[in-house]
Amino acid sequence: MGFEQSPHEAAIYRRGNGGNALLVGVYVDDLVITGTKDAEVAAFKEEMKATFQMSDLGPLSVYLGIEVHQDDSGITLRQTAYAKRVVELAGLTNCNPALTPMEERLKLSRDSTTEEVDATQYRRLVGSLRYLTHTRPDLAFSVGYVVALSSCEAEYMAASAASTQALWLARLLGDLLGRDIGAVELRVDSKSALALAKNPVFHERSKHIRVRYHFIRSYLEEGSIKASYINTKDQLADLLTKPLGRIKFLELCSRIGMAQLPHKTTHKT
Repeated sequence: MGFEQSPHEAAIYRRGNGGNALLVGVYVDDLVITGTKDAEVAAFKEEMKATFQMSDLGPLSVYLGIEVHQDDSGITLRQTAYAKRVVELAGLTNCNPALTPMEERLKLSRDSTTEEVDATQYRRLVGSLRYLTHTRPDLAFSVGYVVALSSCEAEYMAASAASTQALWLARLLGDLLGRDIGAVELRVDSKSALALAKNPVFHERSKHIRVRYHFIRSYLEEGSIKASYINTKDQLADLLTKPLGRIKFLELCSRIGMAQLPHKTTHKT
């Protein structure tokens, strides 16, 4: 039918460019279709119906547990029903809600004296929470928390991880839109981690960090990524990388468009 598979995301196909672009996302036997012209979408549906026995379910409303709400203001993604099932799975249905995902100064240790938990159930819960972060990025840090040797190392590893995701997304968008997106701008609020990323010399501070985290340096050198310093108070990514207090957590949620989160706050003077 004239589609090209995306080299950056195997489940996405594109036909046409610019004003005639048609995009199809495939998951087993489910298709999500979008395009710049309704006529192109309708024509593709007829092509598929002539080849396969299929049903047209209309505008996308639910996909892989993600609820999709579309109106004139835009598209909103939610996982309300899924989140409730996760709460039930954890046996927390009757518990009171918390204002933040985790304690602000929580320290985890490998040496624990608490009662052991069911490992399979624990992994199931963590996996469920990881899927929930698709629409709840504010949970990302608390779900993925590990112990790092230093704050510099943690920031450096986070910058490398962010680079992989940003480069993949930029290349995917460029492929779908049919044009070059340009260099990805990465803003790091740790001057030591930024210096480490730009320094090609391995030294005492970095020699223990796994090689896979050092790829950010080569991309900085070739210009695929541009890294610059940003003051901590302006760093929106803190929502994804730090256990924040209530006020800071709600402030950042609001700034990234998640102001609908419940917030019962009291301010003491």
